[in-house]
Amino acid sequence: MFNNPFDSFHDTVADAKEEREQLDRLLTISTPRERLLVAGVAALLVIVAAWLIFGNVARSVAVDGLLIESGGNPGEGNRSVQALVWLASDVAPSIEAGMQAEIELTTTDGEADTLGGEVVTIATVSLMEGLGEFESAVPVSVHRVDIALAEEIDFASLAGRECRIVIELGRQSPAAIFGMTRS
Repeated sequence: MFNNPFDSFHDTVADAKEEREQLDRLLTISTPRERLLVAGVAALLVIVAAWLIFGNVARSVAVDGLLIESGGNPGEGNRSVQALVWLASDVAPSIEAGMQAEIELTTTDGEADTLGGEVVTIATVSLMEGLGEFESAVPVSVHRVDIALAEEIDFASLAGRECRIVIELGRQSPAAIFGMTRS
């Protein structure tokens, strides 16, 4: 642009302006390969937009817990297990009875054993006296989750074991999820 010292500044500026005005030539689609590329990009954008509007994504929360006791009446086929878990204060209200849950237990050989079921109840465990005034200030709190298991299992072997509980919160459209992250 300014390589020639004998050109006037005005000529150089006029040439640069002429180059900027000719940029629209780069946007022309002249070959079939370019048309195919533009059609592919447009199709991809349509597919992503359709997924954002009509698709759904499973939302779940995974928490570490401690199995404390079994419940239910084995004669009626109602087998449940209770666990203590730490839940964030904004997540706890979204967990309701009837949601699908999985309990992941680690066995002695390092393999993971998974038990499926659904949440029966969830309740906040109150803190000891003297600490109750700090309960609203902490971001997490202890909850007792009662999970009805789908399969038969020996509950005596479960008591006192650490576990990971995955609770499915439901399905939501991707557009709604992105809307939540902006606010």
